[in-house]
Amino acid sequence: MKWMAALAAAAGFLAASGRAAAAQSVDLRIVSTTDVHGRIRGWDYFADTAESARGLARVATIVDSVRRVIPGGTILLDAGDFLQGNPLTYVASRPDAKGPHPVVAAMNVMRYDAVVLGNHEFNYGLPALDRMLAGAKFPAIAANVARSDGHPGWPGVAWIEREGVRIAVIGETTQWATIWDKLNLEGKVTIGDIVASVRARADSARRAGADVVIVLAHSGLDGGSGQGDHTAGLPPENVMAEVARQVPGVDLIVFGHTHREVADTTVHGVLLVQPRNWAASASVVAMRLERDGAGWRVASKRGTIVRAAGHPEAPAVVAAVEAAHVAARAWANTVIGSTAVAWRTDSARTTDTPIIDFIGETMRRATGADLASTAVFSTNVRMPAGPITVSRLAQLYPYDNTIRVLRLSGAQLKAFLERSAEYYKVSGEGAAAVAAPDPAFIGFNFEVVTGASYDIDLRRPRGDRIVGLSVRGRAVAATDSFNVALSNYRASGTGGYGMVVGAPLVTDDQREVRQLLIDEVTRRKTLRPADYYTRSWRLLPPALAT
Repeated sequence: MKWMAALAAAAGFLAASGRAAAAQSVDLRIVSTTDVHGRIRGWDYFADTAESARGLARVATIVDSVRRVIPGGTILLDAGDFLQGNPLTYVASRPDAKGPHPVVAAMNVMRYDAVVLGNHEFNYGLPALDRMLAGAKFPAIAANVARSDGHPGWPGVAWIEREGVRIAVIGETTQWATIWDKLNLEGKVTIGDIVASVRARADSARRAGADVVIVLAHSGLDGGSGQGDHTAGLPPENVMAEVARQVPGVDLIVFGHTHREVADTTVHGVLLVQPRNWAASASVVAMRLERDGAGWRVASKRGTIVRAAGHPEAPAVVAAVEAAHVAARAWANTVIGSTAVAWRTDSARTTDTPIIDFIGETMRRATGADLASTAVFSTNVRMPAGPITVSRLAQLYPYDNTIRVLRLSGAQLKAFLERSAEYYKVSGEGAAAVAAPDPAFIGFNFEVVTGASYDIDLRRPRGDRIVGLSVRGRAVAATDSFNVALSNYRASGTGGYGMVVGAPLVTDDQREVRQLLIDEVTRRKTLRPADYYTRSWRLLPPALAT
């Protein structure tokens, strides 16, 4: 089987230790997931079809296999962002949801030893988080997160014992959660510096007798995920390489947040691993410990990745979430309206399209703002003629973002659009010039503003590409000001949009953008491009708009 080959590759280098030394050594397997975002069953709720490459139910089969190989020495961890992310978790987060949260139920069945809070765990507010975690049989940890709202906080360290070995698992959460979920956290939660937190906890864990110190972190390896921005004096978004370089006494870092995959890398003697998001893979670390006086020392460690694809779903996990699965499908397949024409996003980053204007205009009209801006999350959305279901709109707007209105100056508006225009990379000159997406620019950070008119002239240098910017037929001056509707994510300045940080907040009523779209279609019954579309932007020269 695939898992046997993967485990053999991870553990083969340990075989040199002879049987005579077995009593003086212990083998551990640390299995981890991260950024599950509600992917339990192999099911695409947007398309209402089965899928075979991901899901905790498949990872459960991998974990069971590892436990059969190392029955007394297996540890199961998750590096955060597990309670939010798809229709299953959305339906389960509502106040009227019945039963335990499906991800918690699945993790209970799988016997997780510890999870760390990710930034998305805070998306539905602290009361919802408390409710969702109430039935957990595993600790949710966060050493650098402190509550000040009168409710119990979360432990910083989970202590685990295997075969006489004491393991301290330190949980850490990106400080940027305080920016992205400011309304939910301000005055209620503080999140401290990760490096300082690990340094303090690792030292105290060693003094308390830890043989192994693991950092379980919802923060990436380094930098800002290619976004290149810092907000409100916070350190970089992803700092785990820095932790490895600066903090002594750490044996292993299991990290997440950036939706990438790191099978086995070592920084300053510390092993770092990151499994793929959406439970598409599990990280399996083989660690051998040998007697060192009265305690143990780590003699060797190596990581490998085991893919979920090809593994059957564990029946116990499937059964644990069946009711929630049925409820999510019913919600996603609810018909709320119809359209006589097809809508699509395939050209939405090269030309103004009705489907993006539908989002922007709905935001603008719902808030009474002068302008609205929305990201083009994907260029693969197709809404065919016929019935419109909730799932089709969820594909168009897949995130649980809420809406904020900020007061921006004309200078800030232009800077905002200039940042979006950095999406394009132009190679060559003159007739040989070619425009293409810049691989360093994350696609969902491309924004389209409705209510304004502007051109993006790709013959001009980055930072000076926006020309002809006007609102209601009048050229925008730097000193003008406008109420602009944005998602809470973008209003925090994330994605390189730091120019909006500190702008006056006009309204923040916590309405979800996706729900606004659902309500709009439900009210109108029939969705027509003419009700939303006004050509407001274009690429120059036209030959590059392909």
